[in-house]
Amino acid sequence: MTDWLVSLNDWGTQFLLALQQLRTPALYAFFRFITDLHGDNFYLFIFPLLYWCLDKRLATRLAYLFFFGYDFSNGFLKDLLHTPRPSDPRLQVLVTETSYAFPSGHAQGSLIFWGYLALAVRRVWFWIAAVVLVLLISFSRLYLGIHFPQDVVGGLLIGLVVLVLFTWLEPRISPIVARWPWLQQIAVGALLPLLIFFAARSDASARALGLLCGAGIALPLEARNVRFAVGGSFVQRLLRFLVGFVVVLIFYLGLSALLPRTDIMRFIRYTIVGIAMLWLAPWLSVSLGLASREKA
Repeated sequence: MTDWLVSLNDWGTQFLLALQQLRTPALYAFFRFITDLHGDNFYLFIFPLLYWCLDKRLATRLAYLFFFGYDFSNGFLKDLLHTPRPSDPRLQVLVTETSYAFPSGHAQGSLIFWGYLALAVRRVWFWIAAVVLVLLISFSRLYLGIHFPQDVVGGLLIGLVVLVLFTWLEPRISPIVARWPWLQQIAVGALLPLLIFFAARSDASARALGLLCGAGIALPLEARNVRFAVGGSFVQRLLRFLVGFVVVLIFYLGLSALLPRTDIMRFIRYTIVGIAMLWLAPWLSVSLGLASREKA
């Protein structure tokens, strides 16, 4: 480890030790709840809700941004840089983490997710709520003692760069892709994540790239053969969500039990889960009368 990084970590340790003096049971419970707002369970709920019930095109764009711009890139950078987490014996680390430290995934991912939603919603109150939530999630990683300040700042800056690049590139690329034949969309959409996975193969990248591979297959099929509409009554949307959630859960748990625990099998599992969420669940909703078809 270089001298400047050692010095930076020493300063970060002193900051965390000072912050440790402010801990209380109530604050621990609060920041533990806040940090879990950037957790698998939260996104397992929110992405299907957006796609099946609210705005499937917004959900699709956000999913590509989130799973490549955060989930894959954050794991790739952590594995590349190998920076340690706080380990001073004087520190009381309140949450166990096994991955490397830089950049903070909570800071990077929350800024990307809530920042893009704020750009889409375009309401002052939502912007304020998004900024406050991102800052609280980021600060929670310091309060819990599992990141140095530079990890959090770096995560925020990387998330901001990714968000700006995506908002500039996506409107220019999407119209081109939309003009491709559906088989070409599937070929490129499935093969590109697969090639990236084999180039930067790891257990951490298997989930993000597997889901993107599934999306590359499912989205052209959905647009060609299903074309479900997200509208409908509250009861229809609720039943649509419950049916879809059960379908995805069956595939997720079933494949977890059946497939060996290797990075390739994890990639395959998430590819199938992505297809189930983005094509099979909408097809079932239309077939059961829980969703109508969009007009051509």
